[in-house]
Amino acid sequence: MGLDLDPRSSAPRRAIEVYPHPATVVFFRLARTLKYKAKPGRGIDQLKAELLVLMDGIEKLAHAAVPLHVAGHEDWVRLRHRVTTAQRKSELRRAEDPVDAVVCAYVALFAQRCPADVTIYGDFATGCIVTPSLPADRTGR
Repeated sequence: MGLDLDPRSSAPRRAIEVYPHPATVVFFRLARTLKYKAKPGRGIDQLKAELLVLMDGIEKLAHAAVPLHVAGHEDWVRLRHRVTTAQRKSELRRAEDPVDAVVCAYVALFAQRCPADVTIYGDFATGCIVTPSLPADRTGR
């Protein structure tokens, strides 16, 4: 695909590896990751509530230093409706990936606009993950 995988690259076609869970902890100042993935012991009500907390956080990014506007987008509205009306875990699982994709795309946008505010774990040669850095008031320093 001709993508440059170096996270510090300024090439016009590039890609980075990100994980949504640590990013949400930083962006939404959470004490822990949100438990919206189906695992044994997690009921539909808990999964739905956690996924909606994540979606609320994404919508609030409209007011962030690096804004993201999803709330009025018709696909986002449909996705939120699918989550709020879900009756089965399988319905929520189908919504998880698109929500995670929005978080991951936002991490890439944030990394491009605020490169000093991201941490790269690993290295370009052997593989790396890019995530927003914990703010100083959250690092214990």
